[in-house]
Amino acid sequence: MGRPDGRLTVLREVFLREYLIDKNGKAAAIRAGYSPKSAAKTASEILSQPTSKRILAQMLKEQAERVLISADQVLLDIDRIADRAYTQGEFNAAIRGKELLGKHFKLFTEKHEHGGLGGGPVQLQITDSEANL
Repeated sequence: MGRPDGRLTVLREVFLREYLIDKNGKAAAIRAGYSPKSAAKTASEILSQPTSKRILAQMLKEQAERVLISADQVLLDIDRIADRAYTQGEFNAAIRGKELLGKHFKLFTEKHEHGGLGGGPVQLQITDSEANL
């Protein structure tokens, strides 16, 4: 249960931080120090409380913002490193960096043939024993 001022107890806050790791309530409760025997029930009770819901929503929002910034920074770093490699004549590294960016932005279409030789129909050969089944 939360405190009268609307904040969580330390143990419940630890539970919510653990919950952010894998979104597994039972595992988070156990890692936070709750009894393994009642961990699933405890997790369900904590996650259903309005105070917990409010704080968890804020924590998830902050986590999403951190991940978004991190992903954006990785893309910027790849571009910067690829450009530097190109100016230094390290063309393999430059191409690899640009390739990673292109894959991320789905600029390349990989085609897979699903047919027989030369694009024709798939030829099936049925043996006599298979034909008699």
